[in-house]
Amino acid sequence: MRSIKSGIMILATIFVELIFIFILMAVDVLPGQYMLAVALVIAGIDGLIIYLFGKEGKKSKKTIAAWIISALVALVMCFGIFYLYNTLDTMNKISGTGGPGNVPKSFNFLISGIDSREDISDDFARSDVNMIVTVNTETKTILLTSMPRDSYVPLHMNGEMDKLTHSGVYGIDETINTIQDWLKVDIDYYARVDFKMFKNLINAVGGIRVYNDTDFISHPKGWHYKKGWHDFTGKQALWFVRERKSFKNKDEKRIRNQQKVVKALIEKITSSKTLMLNYIDILGAVEDNMQTNMSRSEMSSLAKMQIEDMSGWTIKRQSVDGEDAERGTWSMGPNRPLFVSIPKEESVKKVTKTINRTLNPDEEK
Repeated sequence: MRSIKSGIMILATIFVELIFIFILMAVDVLPGQYMLAVALVIAGIDGLIIYLFGKEGKKSKKTIAAWIISALVALVMCFGIFYLYNTLDTMNKISGTGGPGNVPKSFNFLISGIDSREDISDDFARSDVNMIVTVNTETKTILLTSMPRDSYVPLHMNGEMDKLTHSGVYGIDETINTIQDWLKVDIDYYARVDFKMFKNLINAVGGIRVYNDTDFISHPKGWHYKKGWHDFTGKQALWFVRERKSFKNKDEKRIRNQQKVVKALIEKITSSKTLMLNYIDILGAVEDNMQTNMSRSEMSSLAKMQIEDMSGWTIKRQSVDGEDAERGTWSMGPNRPLFVSIPKEESVKKVTKTINRTLNPDEEK
Protein backbone atom coordinates (compact mmCIF):
# COMPACT_ATOMS: atom_id res chain seq x y z
CA MET A 1 0.00 0.00 0.00
CA ARG A 2 2.83 2.33 0.91
CA SER A 3 4.50 1.65 -2.47
CA ILE A 4 1.31 2.63 -4.33
CA LYS A 5 1.11 5.92 -2.43
CA SER A 6 4.78 6.60 -3.11
CA GLY A 7 4.30 5.90 -6.80
CA ILE A 8 1.32 8.25 -6.99
CA MET A 9 3.32 10.98 -5.26
CA ILE A 10 6.23 10.56 -7.67
CA LEU A 11 3.94 10.66 -10.71
CA ALA A 12 2.10 13.74 -9.36
CA THR A 13 5.39 15.54 -8.79
CA ILE A 14 6.65 14.71 -12.27
CA PHE A 15 3.32 15.81 -13.79
CA VAL A 16 3.55 19.23 -12.13
CA GLU A 17 7.17 19.52 -13.25
CA LEU A 18 6.22 18.76 -16.85
CA ILE A 19 3.56 21.50 -16.81
CA PHE A 20 6.14 23.91 -15.42
CA ILE A 21 8.68 23.05 -18.13
CA PHE A 22 6.04 23.27 -20.86
CA ILE A 23 4.95 26.79 -19.84
CA LEU A 24 8.59 27.82 -19.31
CA MET A 25 9.34 26.77 -22.88
CA ALA A 26 6.25 28.63 -24.13
CA VAL A 27 7.32 31.85 -22.39
CA ASP A 28 10.82 31.32 -23.80
CA VAL A 29 12.70 33.85 -21.69
CA LEU A 30 15.55 31.65 -20.47
CA PRO A 31 18.73 31.19 -22.56
CA GLY A 32 19.53 27.61 -23.56
CA GLN A 33 22.15 27.07 -20.86
CA TYR A 34 19.71 28.13 -18.15
CA MET A 35 17.00 25.85 -19.51
CA LEU A 36 19.47 22.98 -19.45
CA ALA A 37 20.43 23.83 -15.87
CA VAL A 38 16.76 23.87 -14.80
CA ALA A 39 16.15 20.50 -16.47
CA LEU A 40 19.22 18.96 -14.80
CA VAL A 41 18.23 20.28 -11.36
CA ILE A 42 14.71 18.90 -11.72
CA ALA A 43 16.05 15.55 -12.95
CA GLY A 44 18.48 15.42 -10.03
CA ILE A 45 15.74 16.14 -7.49
CA ASP A 46 13.49 13.51 -9.06
CA GLY A 47 16.32 11.00 -8.89
CA LEU A 48 16.78 11.78 -5.19
CA ILE A 49 13.06 11.42 -4.50
CA ILE A 50 12.88 8.06 -6.29
CA TYR A 51 15.98 6.87 -4.41
CA LEU A 52 14.56 7.87 -1.03
CA PHE A 53 11.19 6.27 -1.73
CA GLY A 54 13.02 3.11 -2.78
CA LYS A 55 14.49 2.90 0.72
CA GLU A 56 11.11 3.08 2.44
CA GLY A 57 10.43 1.03 5.43
CA LYS A 58 8.36 1.33 8.55
CA LYS A 59 8.75 4.91 9.83
CA SER A 60 11.79 5.32 7.59
CA LYS A 61 13.42 8.75 7.88
CA LYS A 62 14.28 8.54 4.18
CA THR A 63 10.63 7.97 3.29
CA ILE A 64 9.57 10.97 5.36
CA ALA A 65 12.28 13.06 3.66
CA ALA A 66 11.04 11.89 0.25
CA TRP A 67 7.48 13.00 1.04
CA ILE A 68 8.66 16.38 2.30
CA ILE A 69 10.90 16.98 -0.72
CA SER A 70 8.13 15.93 -3.12
CA ALA A 71 5.64 18.27 -1.46
CA LEU A 72 8.10 21.19 -1.52
CA VAL A 73 8.98 20.59 -5.17
CA ALA A 74 5.31 20.44 -6.13
CA LEU A 75 4.63 23.66 -4.20
CA VAL A 76 7.54 25.51 -5.85
CA MET A 77 6.48 24.25 -9.27
CA CYS A 78 2.91 25.47 -8.68
CA PHE A 79 4.19 28.95 -7.78
CA GLY A 80 6.37 28.84 -10.88
CA ILE A 81 3.44 27.83 -13.07
CA PHE A 82 1.37 30.70 -11.64
CA TYR A 83 4.08 33.27 -12.39
CA LEU A 84 4.86 31.89 -15.84
CA TYR A 85 1.20 31.66 -16.86
CA ASN A 86 0.67 35.30 -15.89
CA THR A 87 3.77 36.25 -17.87
CA LEU A 88 2.54 34.39 -20.95
CA ASP A 89 -0.94 35.87 -20.61
CA THR A 90 0.40 39.43 -20.36
CA MET A 91 2.76 38.94 -23.31
CA ASN A 92 -0.14 37.67 -25.41
CA LYS A 93 -2.34 40.63 -24.44
CA ILE A 94 0.15 43.39 -25.23
CA SER A 95 2.19 41.82 -28.04
CA GLY A 96 1.87 43.14 -31.55
CA THR A 97 2.53 41.79 -35.01
CA GLY A 98 6.28 42.32 -35.07
CA GLY A 99 8.73 39.87 -36.53
CA PRO A 100 9.15 36.27 -35.36
CA GLY A 101 12.88 36.63 -34.77
CA ASN A 102 15.15 38.19 -32.17
CA VAL A 103 15.42 41.87 -31.40
CA PRO A 104 18.57 43.51 -32.82
CA LYS A 105 21.53 44.31 -30.57
CA SER A 106 20.58 47.99 -30.74
CA PHE A 107 17.24 49.58 -31.56
CA ASN A 108 14.96 52.60 -31.10
CA PHE A 109 11.80 52.25 -29.06
CA LEU A 110 9.22 55.06 -29.10
CA ILE A 111 7.18 55.70 -25.98
CA SER A 112 3.98 57.50 -26.95
CA GLY A 113 2.05 58.73 -23.94
CA ILE A 114 -1.50 59.42 -25.04
CA ASP A 115 -3.97 61.78 -23.41
CA SER A 116 -6.74 59.19 -23.11
CA ARG A 117 -7.82 58.72 -19.49
CA GLU A 118 -10.22 55.89 -20.10
CA ASP A 119 -9.19 53.39 -22.76
CA ILE A 120 -5.81 52.53 -24.30
CA SER A 121 -7.67 51.20 -27.36
CA ASP A 122 -8.40 54.78 -28.43
CA ASP A 123 -6.28 54.68 -31.60
CA PHE A 124 -6.63 58.37 -32.34
CA ALA A 125 -5.62 60.12 -29.13
CA ARG A 126 -3.09 62.96 -28.99
CA SER A 127 0.50 61.89 -28.29
CA ASP A 128 1.28 64.14 -25.32
CA VAL A 129 4.57 62.45 -24.44
CA ASN A 130 7.01 61.44 -27.15
CA MET A 131 10.26 59.83 -26.08
CA ILE A 132 12.66 57.69 -28.09
CA VAL A 133 14.39 55.07 -25.97
CA THR A 134 17.58 54.04 -27.77
CA VAL A 135 18.85 50.71 -26.46
CA ASN A 136 22.26 49.17 -27.10
CA THR A 137 22.39 45.76 -25.44
CA GLU A 138 26.12 45.32 -26.13
CA THR A 139 27.26 48.55 -24.47
CA LYS A 140 24.40 48.31 -21.92
CA THR A 141 23.43 51.88 -22.75
CA ILE A 142 19.96 53.46 -22.78
CA LEU A 143 19.50 56.93 -24.28
CA LEU A 144 16.29 58.84 -23.56
CA THR A 145 15.48 61.41 -26.24
CA SER A 146 12.49 63.65 -25.54
CA MET A 147 10.65 65.83 -28.03
CA PRO A 148 8.35 68.67 -26.92
CA ARG A 149 4.71 67.77 -27.47
CA ASP A 150 4.23 71.13 -29.22
CA SER A 151 7.13 70.68 -31.66
CA TYR A 152 6.14 72.33 -34.94
CA VAL A 153 6.91 69.71 -37.58
CA PRO A 154 5.65 68.58 -41.00
CA LEU A 155 3.21 65.69 -40.85
CA HIS A 156 4.25 62.59 -42.74
CA MET A 157 0.91 62.16 -44.51
CA ASN A 158 0.86 65.50 -46.27
CA GLY A 159 3.89 67.59 -45.30
CA GLU A 160 1.68 70.20 -43.62
CA MET A 161 2.96 71.87 -40.43
CA ASP A 162 1.37 70.83 -37.16
CA LYS A 163 2.12 70.07 -33.53
CA LEU A 164 3.75 66.70 -32.90
CA THR A 165 1.07 65.92 -30.33
CA HIS A 166 -1.62 66.28 -33.00
CA SER A 167 -0.01 63.57 -35.11
CA GLY A 168 -1.46 61.03 -32.69
CA VAL A 169 -4.95 62.03 -33.77
CA TYR A 170 -4.17 60.35 -37.09
CA GLY A 171 -2.86 57.16 -35.46
CA ILE A 172 0.37 55.86 -33.97
CA ASP A 173 1.82 55.14 -37.43
CA GLU A 174 1.51 58.81 -38.32
CA THR A 175 3.39 59.80 -35.15
CA ILE A 176 6.14 57.28 -35.88
CA ASN A 177 6.51 58.28 -39.52
CA THR A 178 6.46 61.99 -38.69
CA ILE A 179 9.29 61.54 -36.16
CA GLN A 180 11.27 59.38 -38.58
CA ASP A 181 10.98 62.03 -41.31
CA TRP A 182 11.89 64.81 -38.90
CA LEU A 183 14.85 63.30 -37.03
CA LYS A 184 16.05 61.02 -39.85
CA VAL A 185 16.13 57.96 -37.57
CA ASP A 186 14.31 54.63 -37.74
CA ILE A 187 11.80 53.66 -35.05
CA ASP A 188 11.93 49.88 -34.62
CA TYR A 189 9.32 49.47 -31.91
CA TYR A 190 6.75 51.52 -30.07
CA ALA A 191 4.66 51.40 -26.92
CA ARG A 192 1.47 53.43 -26.46
CA VAL A 193 0.77 54.01 -22.80
CA ASP A 194 -1.85 56.01 -20.96
CA PHE A 195 -2.13 57.83 -17.65
CA LYS A 196 -3.53 54.78 -15.87
CA MET A 197 -0.60 52.57 -16.82
CA PHE A 198 1.88 55.24 -15.78
CA LYS A 199 0.36 55.50 -12.29
CA ASN A 200 -0.21 51.77 -11.86
CA LEU A 201 3.31 50.81 -12.93
CA ILE A 202 4.93 53.19 -10.46
CA ASN A 203 2.67 51.89 -7.70
CA ALA A 204 3.43 48.30 -8.76
CA VAL A 205 7.18 48.75 -8.22
CA GLY A 206 6.58 50.30 -4.81
CA GLY A 207 7.08 53.93 -5.87
CA ILE A 208 10.15 55.71 -7.19
CA ARG A 209 12.67 58.13 -5.72
CA VAL A 210 13.27 61.34 -7.70
CA TYR A 211 15.21 64.54 -7.05
CA ASN A 212 13.26 67.75 -7.70
CA ASP A 213 15.58 70.71 -8.31
CA THR A 214 12.86 73.41 -8.50
CA ASP A 215 10.28 74.23 -5.85
CA PHE A 216 6.84 74.51 -7.49
CA ILE A 217 3.08 74.11 -7.12
CA SER A 218 1.17 71.75 -9.40
CA HIS A 219 -1.57 73.85 -10.98
CA PRO A 220 -4.28 71.20 -11.45
CA LYS A 221 -3.90 69.71 -7.96
CA GLY A 222 -2.30 72.51 -5.96
CA TRP A 223 0.28 70.07 -4.61
CA HIS A 224 3.52 71.56 -3.35
CA TYR A 225 6.65 69.86 -4.71
CA LYS A 226 9.51 71.06 -2.55
CA LYS A 227 13.10 71.05 -3.71
CA GLY A 228 14.91 67.86 -2.76
CA TRP A 229 14.40 64.10 -2.90
CA HIS A 230 10.87 62.70 -3.09
CA ASP A 231 9.42 59.21 -2.82
CA PHE A 232 6.61 59.36 -5.37
CA THR A 233 3.48 57.27 -5.68
CA GLY A 234 2.03 56.91 -9.15
CA LYS A 235 -0.35 59.85 -8.77
CA GLN A 236 2.33 62.12 -7.31
CA ALA A 237 4.70 61.26 -10.17
CA LEU A 238 1.98 61.89 -12.76
CA TRP A 239 1.30 65.46 -11.64
CA PHE A 240 5.04 66.04 -11.23
CA VAL A 241 5.72 65.25 -14.90
CA ARG A 242 2.61 67.00 -16.23
CA GLU A 243 3.34 70.42 -14.70
CA ARG A 244 4.65 73.12 -17.05
CA LYS A 245 2.99 76.44 -16.13
CA SER A 246 5.10 76.89 -12.99
CA PHE A 247 8.34 77.13 -14.97
CA LYS A 248 9.85 79.86 -17.14
CA ASN A 249 11.19 77.27 -19.59
CA LYS A 250 7.87 75.40 -19.56
CA ASP A 251 8.26 72.39 -21.87
CA GLU A 252 12.01 72.13 -21.38
CA LYS A 253 11.57 71.72 -17.63
CA ARG A 254 8.66 69.33 -18.02
CA ILE A 255 10.74 67.16 -20.35
CA ARG A 256 13.59 67.02 -17.84
CA ASN A 257 11.16 65.97 -15.11
CA GLN A 258 9.69 63.30 -17.38
CA GLN A 259 13.15 61.92 -18.07
CA LYS A 260 13.98 61.86 -14.36
CA VAL A 261 10.88 59.80 -13.66
CA VAL A 262 11.45 57.41 -16.59
CA LYS A 263 15.08 56.92 -15.54
CA ALA A 264 14.06 56.18 -11.95
CA LEU A 265 11.37 53.78 -13.16
CA ILE A 266 13.77 51.87 -15.45
CA GLU A 267 16.30 51.53 -12.64
CA LYS A 268 13.60 50.30 -10.25
CA ILE A 269 12.10 47.79 -12.69
CA THR A 270 15.48 46.30 -13.67
CA SER A 271 16.33 45.72 -10.02
CA SER A 272 16.26 41.99 -9.30
CA LYS A 273 14.71 42.68 -5.88
CA THR A 274 11.84 44.64 -7.43
CA LEU A 275 11.19 41.93 -10.02
CA MET A 276 11.08 39.23 -7.36
CA LEU A 277 8.76 41.08 -4.99
CA ASN A 278 6.51 42.96 -7.43
CA TYR A 279 6.47 40.79 -10.54
CA ILE A 280 2.75 40.03 -10.72
CA ASP A 281 1.82 43.62 -9.89
CA ILE A 282 4.07 44.86 -12.72
CA LEU A 283 2.40 42.51 -15.19
CA GLY A 284 -1.03 43.65 -14.04
CA ALA A 285 -0.08 47.30 -14.49
CA VAL A 286 0.83 46.94 -18.15
CA GLU A 287 -1.44 44.26 -19.56
CA ASP A 288 -4.58 46.39 -20.04
CA ASN A 289 -2.97 49.82 -20.47
CA MET A 290 -0.25 49.35 -23.06
CA GLN A 291 -0.01 48.58 -26.76
CA THR A 292 3.15 47.65 -28.63
CA ASN A 293 4.17 46.29 -32.03
CA MET A 294 6.83 44.08 -30.42
CA SER A 295 5.95 40.43 -30.92
CA ARG A 296 6.02 37.85 -28.15
CA SER A 297 9.16 36.25 -29.58
CA GLU A 298 10.89 39.64 -29.63
CA MET A 299 9.91 40.26 -26.00
CA SER A 300 11.35 36.85 -25.14
CA SER A 301 14.54 37.66 -27.02
CA LEU A 302 14.97 40.92 -25.09
CA ALA A 303 14.38 39.15 -21.77
CA LYS A 304 17.02 36.55 -22.67
CA MET A 305 19.55 39.28 -23.41
CA GLN A 306 19.01 40.81 -19.97
CA ILE A 307 19.15 37.45 -18.17
CA GLU A 308 22.39 36.49 -19.90
CA ASP A 309 24.02 39.72 -18.76
CA MET A 310 22.58 40.95 -15.46
CA SER A 311 24.91 43.97 -15.29
CA GLY A 312 23.41 47.44 -14.85
CA TRP A 313 22.57 49.95 -17.55
CA THR A 314 24.03 53.37 -18.23
CA ILE A 315 21.12 55.75 -18.78
CA LYS A 316 21.70 59.02 -20.65
CA ARG A 317 19.28 61.83 -21.49
CA GLN A 318 18.83 64.46 -24.15
CA SER A 319 16.04 66.52 -25.69
CA VAL A 320 15.20 68.63 -28.72
CA ASP A 321 15.38 72.36 -27.98
CA GLY A 322 12.84 74.74 -29.47
CA GLU A 323 11.74 78.36 -29.54
CA ASP A 324 8.28 79.37 -28.38
CA ALA A 325 5.99 80.85 -31.03
CA GLU A 326 2.40 80.95 -32.26
CA ARG A 327 1.48 79.36 -35.57
CA GLY A 328 -1.51 77.97 -37.42
CA THR A 329 -1.70 74.18 -37.62
CA TRP A 330 -3.05 71.67 -40.14
CA SER A 331 -5.40 70.02 -37.64
CA MET A 332 -6.86 73.22 -36.15
CA GLY A 333 -6.66 75.49 -39.16
CA PRO A 334 -4.18 78.15 -40.39
CA ASN A 335 -6.24 81.03 -39.03
CA ARG A 336 -6.17 79.81 -35.43
CA PRO A 337 -2.67 80.46 -34.03
CA LEU A 338 -1.63 78.02 -31.32
CA PHE A 339 1.36 77.83 -29.04
CA VAL A 340 4.12 75.81 -30.71
CA SER A 341 7.79 75.01 -30.20
CA ILE A 342 9.87 75.59 -33.33
CA PRO A 343 12.77 73.07 -33.22
CA LYS A 344 16.28 74.52 -33.36
CA GLU A 345 18.11 73.02 -36.32
CA GLU A 346 21.40 72.54 -34.48
CA SER A 347 19.61 70.79 -31.63
CA VAL A 348 17.88 68.40 -34.04
CA LYS A 349 21.21 67.55 -35.71
CA LYS A 350 22.87 66.96 -32.34
CA VAL A 351 20.04 64.73 -31.14
CA THR A 352 20.12 62.64 -34.32
CA LYS A 353 23.88 62.27 -34.14
CA THR A 354 23.74 61.11 -30.50
CA ILE A 355 21.05 58.54 -31.29
CA ASN A 356 23.09 57.12 -34.17
CA ARG A 357 26.25 57.12 -32.04
CA THR A 358 24.43 55.15 -29.35
CA LEU A 359 23.11 52.66 -31.88
CA ASN A 360 26.45 52.21 -33.66
CA PRO A 361 29.34 53.42 -31.47
CA ASP A 362 31.94 51.68 -33.69
CA GLU A 363 31.03 53.92 -36.63
CA GLU A 364 32.29 56.95 -34.68
CA LYS A 365 35.76 55.45 -34.28
